[in-house]
Amino acid sequence: MNIFNNYDPPVKAAIVFLKLLNVKVNKTTVNNTLQNHPDWPSLLCLSDSFTKWQIPNGAGKVEPAGIDSLPLPFIAYTKDDIESPFTVITQVTDSTISYYAKDYSRLKTEDKKTFLRKWTGVYLIAEVNEYSGEAGYNAVKWKQFGKSLIPLFLLILVLSLSTLALQSSISSSGWNSSNWGIYLQYLVSLAGVTVTSLLLWYEVDQGNRVLAKVCSGITRGNCNAILSSPQAKLFKWLSWSEVGFFYFTGGFLSLLFAGPYLPNVLGIVSWLNILALPYVVFSIYFQGFVARLWCVLCLCIQALLVLGAIVSLSNHSLIPFSSLAGVFLVKTALLYILPPLCWYSAKPFLLRLQEAKHIKRQYLRIKFNTEIFETLLKKQKLINEGVAGLGIKLGNPAARNTLLKVCNPYCGPCGKAHPTLESLLEKNSNLRAQIIFTTPNRPDDRAYKPVSHLLAIQETAKSEETIKKALDDWYLSPKKDYDTFASKYPLNGELAKQGSKIESMDTWCKQMKVVFTPTFFLNGYQLPEAYSVDDLQYFLQE
Repeated sequence: MNIFNNYDPPVKAAIVFLKLLNVKVNKTTVNNTLQNHPDWPSLLCLSDSFTKWQIPNGAGKVEPAGIDSLPLPFIAYTKDDIESPFTVITQVTDSTISYYAKDYSRLKTEDKKTFLRKWTGVYLIAEVNEYSGEAGYNAVKWKQFGKSLIPLFLLILVLSLSTLALQSSISSSGWNSSNWGIYLQYLVSLAGVTVTSLLLWYEVDQGNRVLAKVCSGITRGNCNAILSSPQAKLFKWLSWSEVGFFYFTGGFLSLLFAGPYLPNVLGIVSWLNILALPYVVFSIYFQGFVARLWCVLCLCIQALLVLGAIVSLSNHSLIPFSSLAGVFLVKTALLYILPPLCWYSAKPFLLRLQEAKHIKRQYLRIKFNTEIFETLLKKQKLINEGVAGLGIKLGNPAARNTLLKVCNPYCGPCGKAHPTLESLLEKNSNLRAQIIFTTPNRPDDRAYKPVSHLLAIQETAKSEETIKKALDDWYLSPKKDYDTFASKYPLNGELAKQGSKIESMDTWCKQMKVVFTPTFFLNGYQLPEAYSVDDLQYFLQE
């Protein structure tokens, strides 16, 4: 099944819209960016995300008759579907409108008057340029591709190893390899392990849209209603899904590691197949006549149980109960006990992992809420010493936002923060930056020379691009070598004039009690501890 189905409707709408605009943004990036937005799942959430990917956009509202004047494609906000209100319009004619909506997998064409009755008049339009797209798109794409191959690799590995193990048991037991019964039982057990694993996955992650789509693939299909009912549990702590997983996995492992006792183990598995048939009757009766709903995955399990019983009877693999004794019985019992031990060891971790994912997403939505950020910001240390004339200044001098960075030329984290600072300046014309260095006014100090040189470059530079390039050459260099840097930017007597400036910066840092670098101040307030300079992209958008 296409992984596209695992995304929420607003994410699907954004993915389709970006594809129509021919803008390269990875699906996982779209999903994470939108889901982490404080106003998810609103039109503002889409607009802010598009802005982040350098896609100029705008939202507005017109009378329905004005739909012909809007540039295509655009996103329309409709009122007929609360879960999927975003409709991606691709074509508007005198009589029809073509669009993607709901599952966003097929282009639909509808009578124009019918569509206009459900459209609110709210729209979002966008216009791409040469800078539009995700930064590092290819790197993220290949990383995700590598991750997607892991399940396939594991599947091939399991199939290969299990087949080899089965063949080993067949050989050591002297079993007739032309007897198809053992192979059918192997396939039934393997299919049972797969389906029951999906059931356990659904219990852990009920919000998974891929599994939800599988469960709703038939009339009256509703896995959640069945699996959350009291009848879905044998005990409060034990669900039928878990019992099924233990049953199939235990049988699967027993066949693989039967060794010379393969006929006896197959006999045990066959008897269990017969004894499991009453559960099939119970499950079908409950779903069809009590709940009047169907769990597709549960029905698959019932089919496999029946198929397993048919294989056992037709293969004549049932053996007398008197033969069910000996070492192989103990070994088989241990292999049936192994799945519950593994599952109950892993289950708490999986549940915490799933809970952590939701908590993190909720935390990020709160964290990136503008009002919360501004409230926290104004509770931080306030700059109470003048900064005029200090350090290096970049960006629009008339910008309403000022980001002050206190750093050291040899500070590793300062160097890592430098590209982010440049990116913020490039993407936000309403931001200016000021860089102050924590360097003592002593020529013998290691940082004195590079700081003097950078200050002198700013003093003599004819354009801001010169000092930007100098900062890049210094901070982005893997090895901070002053002599190499100085040879690229030769100066005359300007270096000797920077002592007073360094003294002023050092005095300011001491008065402000700056204790670590880099330290950032936004509009006079120190950046809260929970935020990094990377997070400012969410609060500086115009």
